[in-house]
Amino acid sequence: MNTVALGQYVHKIRILAFNLMVKHAHFLIWAAGNNAVDFFLFQKKRINARLIEDGFPPLPDDLGFKLIAIDTRDPYQLKNNLVYIARNPYKADCKVTPSGYLWGSNYLLFSNIYKVIQKKQIKDYSIDYMRGVLRSKIRLPCDYMFNDTLGMILPESYVSFKDAEKVLMTSWNYCSDLVKNMDAYVRISERIGRRIVINDQELDTIIYTICKNKYNVKSYLELSLDDRCRLGVRLFKDYHINAKRICRKIGIEYSVMYELVK
Repeated sequence: MNTVALGQYVHKIRILAFNLMVKHAHFLIWAAGNNAVDFFLFQKKRINARLIEDGFPPLPDDLGFKLIAIDTRDPYQLKNNLVYIARNPYKADCKVTPSGYLWGSNYLLFSNIYKVIQKKQIKDYSIDYMRGVLRSKIRLPCDYMFNDTLGMILPESYVSFKDAEKVLMTSWNYCSDLVKNMDAYVRISERIGRRIVINDQELDTIIYTICKNKYNVKSYLELSLDDRCRLGVRLFKDYHINAKRICRKIGIEYSVMYELVK
């Protein structure tokens, strides 16, 4: 987390949202291309130094990053990526809500939690102390906030979360999209080459949404066999749902489904 704080300051990165996961991370940033590349190289270099210092092997040489350009004039692209990033911890561990995840900026969105977290500005600490904590001679702005218990610069110091909230518009829209906007999750996962995992509850939401928006019914049970087959094909092609699972969910014979998608 401190490496993120240092990197965004050194390489002049504006962060709208980010989450650090066990094996990967996601950032939504505004930056020039060369600054973005330098920022991520800075992350890897510092993490490797820390791992080696603590007696662990460094990150694999082929562990890289993928930069995907987004049209900042398109509020839907920004919104969908904000929601996708926020969903990552929840997808990894359904016992943690997006706002309850510590290692990122989720807890800042539509929340007052950051206002009650214990913190002090780094100007209240000695230069030597902050160098020891950050393991760096880089001097961050004196108004950055630091938490003693966690030993880290808090994301509220450098994340443009108020701009992210403007894109998301309301907490209602944000919470609704976290649960219901599965199309954005699938499309973005495909763009970045991640495996798509849709649980049964999410699949129920997808089926309900398609039935409501395309067929104007509340349940697949109200669909004709032809429309149910079309729904099955869409689930297979657009959401990569296994054919047997589709049959179980919307009541189609497997032999029929097999002929439709073979």
